[in-house]
Amino acid sequence: MEYTVLFCLLPVFTLTMQESVRLEVSPRVTAECGKPVSLHCNTSSHQHGLSVKRMEWSQGNMSLCSVDSQETMTTLQIHFQSDFRCQYKDGRLSLVFQTVLPLESGNSKRYMCKLHSNKGVAHNYTRLQLQECCGTVDTVLKHNGPSCTFNHVYPDGDVHWFYGSRNVSDGSVTQHTAKSVDNHGWMIIHSWLTFNGTQERGSHKPYNCSLKGSTSGKYIASTFVLKHGHQASRGATGYSTSDGNRVRQQKAVKIALAILVSLIGMLK
Repeated sequence: MEYTVLFCLLPVFTLTMQESVRLEVSPRVTAECGKPVSLHCNTSSHQHGLSVKRMEWSQGNMSLCSVDSQETMTTLQIHFQSDFRCQYKDGRLSLVFQTVLPLESGNSKRYMCKLHSNKGVAHNYTRLQLQECCGTVDTVLKHNGPSCTFNHVYPDGDVHWFYGSRNVSDGSVTQHTAKSVDNHGWMIIHSWLTFNGTQERGSHKPYNCSLKGSTSGKYIASTFVLKHGHQASRGATGYSTSDGNRVRQQKAVKIALAILVSLIGMLK
């Protein structure tokens, strides 16, 4: 028996593996409230001969800024609330925020850096996380009780009232709390006390209004409501007022700080 063997000659293709291009970014960047923060995107330092055609930072479907092969920067800030700018030098594109708003941070917000180059296309992601914080505290003492308002709170918190070193939860006063969120995602927490008796009305001791952060479980802001009327406080120990005698103000501040130190020691 004879066999006929047929050979099928197929064209030979030469596959050239294009060198892959990579981008280096930080997986997560933490921003302090009210302070600038930068997201950096770098082309790999060992990729010699890399030519950037286009490099871009975007969030969702929104392009924030891009640079072309001529290093011409284009920035689009029409629909983005946070103030930012972009910088480019030697293969690094940086997205710099002057301040970060809650609506533009968190696990659900990913910022993408994308590169088009002569060695291919690459992209990578960064998450921007805003630290737990509180901006300012406004306080006022009325005839029926003290009140305080925590502004620019992120992400949330609970208000605790103290009378001297005692937690006011014994029924002598009634606490009320109202929360709202502004257009930028900041929480506003307003809390006030209603006197049920006359003992606290006539007392000259200051009330302490403290905000415990929901993330850390620590007090992130605290202030005193004194008999001088309206005060404004920033942070944990800040204090300022626009009226009254300067000497009395300074004495009140010293008393308030001494009580605060004692209170913090008891709460640890």
